[in-house]
Amino acid sequence: MPFGLSNTSATFQSFIHHVLRGMDFCMPYFDDVLVVSDSDIQHLEHLKQVFQHFEEYSVRLNASKCVLGKSSVKFLGHITPDGIAPLPEKASSIMGFPELSTVKELRKFLALINFYRRFVPNAARM
Repeated sequence: MPFGLSNTSATFQSFIHHVLRGMDFCMPYFDDVLVVSDSDIQHLEHLKQVFQHFEEYSVRLNASKCVLGKSSVKFLGHITPDGIAPLPEKASSIMGFPELSTVKELRKFLALINFYRRFVPNAARM
């Protein structure tokens, strides 16, 4: 797929959702896929299904970027068996954001905090 086109990300996201359709244990986000399982045995079965679908659709993986069989991962935040929490480095970048003086800076800041609004009480009032 040629990169640089304005809809490349959306097209790829749609493709990955198609490849993983029916797999409710998968959470794809662009080129990352989170596989959630209740046990090690179930996780192996889930991974087998995902790999079979990837092979069927000629999706290639970079083994050095794969993280398998972990109970805690960084994925759109920090995911643990207890739930989701913001990554400490993201929280510190928000807290250390320079004072806003232009509309462009405001837009950049709002984009930065948009994902983390669920962790900020009364975020809509900001």
